[in-house]
Amino acid sequence: MTISSLSFNAATRATILRLQSELKDATTELSSGRHADIGMTLGRLTGDAVQYHSQETSIVKMLESNNLVTSRLELMDDTLDDLRSSAESVSSNLMTVVANGANADAVAGSMIAAKGALGSLIGSLNVNITGQYLFAGAQTDQLPMTDASNVVATQFQAFLAAAGKTPETVTKDELTRYFSKDGFTATGGQIYRFDDMFADNLPPTAPPQPSWNDWSTASDTPVVSRISKTETIESSLSTSDSAIRKITAAYALIGSVGLDKMGADARTAVASAAYERVGDGMKGLTALQTQIGGRLNRVEIANTALNTQKALVQNAIDRLEGVDTAEAGLRVSALETQLQASFTVTGRLKNLSLLNYL
Repeated sequence: MTISSLSFNAATRATILRLQSELKDATTELSSGRHADIGMTLGRLTGDAVQYHSQETSIVKMLESNNLVTSRLELMDDTLDDLRSSAESVSSNLMTVVANGANADAVAGSMIAAKGALGSLIGSLNVNITGQYLFAGAQTDQLPMTDASNVVATQFQAFLAAAGKTPETVTKDELTRYFSKDGFTATGGQIYRFDDMFADNLPPTAPPQPSWNDWSTASDTPVVSRISKTETIESSLSTSDSAIRKITAAYALIGSVGLDKMGADARTAVASAAYERVGDGMKGLTALQTQIGGRLNRVEIANTALNTQKALVQNAIDRLEGVDTAEAGLRVSALETQLQASFTVTGRLKNLSLLNYL
């Protein structure tokens, strides 16, 4: 049998390559806590691991989607809270005018507050997140609100003309009828009704009559978001909601009809109509916030269930793919020792030469 340094070197190199490969896998397992080669280790169980990973990915995506839904709902709730606070302030000013229509300072203050509140309301309702308008219903790509105060002013002037009056001469009785459900009937039989400007224009008329369409392009159809495999919720609101219409009507009324030019009794009639609509609107806003609170609670419950499912799936993955890190650490140490020994042997083999024995 012939023994040569060449055969020793070849065997040692093969050993080093094997140890380096094993050390690489062991180091990977130690750092990741997972088998280095899942397919080779699990064999026929690899399909189960793939299925568990697919379930985990689906759950993670659902949780991410729910986080976005939560952000949408919370932003809507904050917006409604701001609108309600603003409405409370305007309502307080209107109450002063209702109590004393001759109070010019209160009238001027109410007009300024209403105009400012209307601008703030429109800006708030046009809020968007990730490019989607939250108060546009299903038409999330369209700006939901515009200022149509000019329509209110024009229609009020038409009512005054039909009544043969001006802001200075219009009476409390005429205004009260104009703000009522029956409306003010002119001599020719035409009916003028303030709330028509904030109602749906159904059926369409030719030419189109002033309606809520002048203010809003929002859809009544809501955005529906899936929060679990079996549950969906509405994750949008619409400016077509009656609460929004009522508050908008009140603000536009105070700021667009020349309240400061009217007599004390007429001012009281206008302020009373606006005060009533603001009050109804605030009740509606509270109801909307209650709905949003319920939806947020449902998302939270869904997230709790999803996180529980995620933990179960991750445990199943760990049982299949996980390694004992303590054992992996010992294996790394042993392989490093063996590799170092192989390097030492290789170094000694390099020093072997026939010249040393001649």
